[in-house]
Amino acid sequence: MTAAIENTEPDVISDDMSLMAIQVEGIAEGLEEKRRQMDFKEVESLSYSFKNLSRIAYLAPFQALTKLQLDNNVISKIENLEHLVNLTWLDLSFNKITKMEGLDKLTKLTDLSLYNNEITTIEGLDSIMGTLCVLSLGNNKIADLLGLMYLRPFRELRLINLAGNDICKDPEYRSYVLSHLKNLKYLDYRLVQQEAVLQAREQNQDEMIELEEKEELEEAAMKSDAEQRTKDALLDAANMSGVEDLFERMLSKDPEYQKLKSIPNKDKPDLVEGLEVFRDKFNAFVEEFKVVMLTQLERKTGERAEWQRVLDGALAAKDGEAQSLITNFDKERKKTFRSLPDLEPTDAEAKLRALHQRNDELYERLMEFEMQIVDIVSDLVGEFDRNYSEIVDGNRAHISNFFTQVRELEDRYYEGITATAMSMLEKFGTGDMEDVVSEDSRTILQDKDTLMNAIQAHHDSHTTMIDGLEDKLGTGERRRLDDMIDGLE
Repeated sequence: MTAAIENTEPDVISDDMSLMAIQVEGIAEGLEEKRRQMDFKEVESLSYSFKNLSRIAYLAPFQALTKLQLDNNVISKIENLEHLVNLTWLDLSFNKITKMEGLDKLTKLTDLSLYNNEITTIEGLDSIMGTLCVLSLGNNKIADLLGLMYLRPFRELRLINLAGNDICKDPEYRSYVLSHLKNLKYLDYRLVQQEAVLQAREQNQDEMIELEEKEELEEAAMKSDAEQRTKDALLDAANMSGVEDLFERMLSKDPEYQKLKSIPNKDKPDLVEGLEVFRDKFNAFVEEFKVVMLTQLERKTGERAEWQRVLDGALAAKDGEAQSLITNFDKERKKTFRSLPDLEPTDAEAKLRALHQRNDELYERLMEFEMQIVDIVSDLVGEFDRNYSEIVDGNRAHISNFFTQVRELEDRYYEGITATAMSMLEKFGTGDMEDVVSEDSRTILQDKDTLMNAIQAHHDSHTTMIDGLEDKLGTGERRRLDDMIDGLE
């Protein structure tokens, strides 16, 4: 049959072919009629098996597809499947596919068959790492046993078929697969026995211990990154981005810090010893500020939710009134039309005129509701603006207070480092620091202006960053409010 297909001209998917490809249940006599009654966008299963297709194309109408059979064709490339986001089952066996690709959008795929193709590398499945349960890659050209490590993160994979590939000739093949791919139930059509898994793991014990330790570290790092992203998102929502790491950023971006922290020497950075007190107090202020701003965030969230609740209630009430009027009018309309055959023409005409009058009145009433809704929304937006603005004003005051505290810490540190510098210059001048001064520090201490200018630049760099972040957060509060109101109107 396959040979016969290869000797004919390749075909393309057409509407008629797609109609016959629709999979429906029922007796044979009624299947064609069922197919014709179905809208393509509602079809869930298609079979294009043995159609001599050279390309995957013209499947755009099938938005709801969950199962697709394209086996036993002459397809060479996986393509044009991006819109089939509901697909869970895909059969591309017995084709001429050389590369695993084009599956990125099929995030619900659980069963994939690429049996009997020309694939050399297992790849292109990252998007279904968490869903793929069944993978058939038998009778391909896969030769690299280490390439199977790509499948190790696929925790839901229960059945894999690799029979007929060159890797199966490796004497370590089965042991390698069972030890490296977790949770397999079937391998190459055979039920996986737990004893075989334990034996395979023991056979590869050293490698498995090293591998699992590495994975534990990677998993811990990923968990930490995820927690940090969650924390960052929360702080951003509370308008605190950049606050927690402000102190460290002040030092890392300070062009004079590297120079000053080595005076009189790297092991004894006496000149900047006040930074430790600065850091401790700064961190304490940050924690207090965080509590306040997160509490304010809860108020914001509650205010927004309450506004939505009141609005939904008001709209539902108006909608209920409108539906009641429409229902009553519809009853009157039906009653009127049922009575017309029994009426004299003049009476029928009067009835219709009255119905038209009621229709006009209904229209006017519904338009009144529309205007009332506009007024309701406008009033609620105004009230929300006032209430939310009160929270925003409070936040801006909290921001101002926090940065005032930070500035005071910076000023005290600056006073301290200036006094320490003057004392060092005096001791250096009398020779009392010869034993502790490094050569680099000696150069600086020999020139008072150089040292004092560096300290001033050190201070100015810090205050610039403090002022910049305060301005960013303060204006951010107002911008967020404006964006919120724009979204409501």
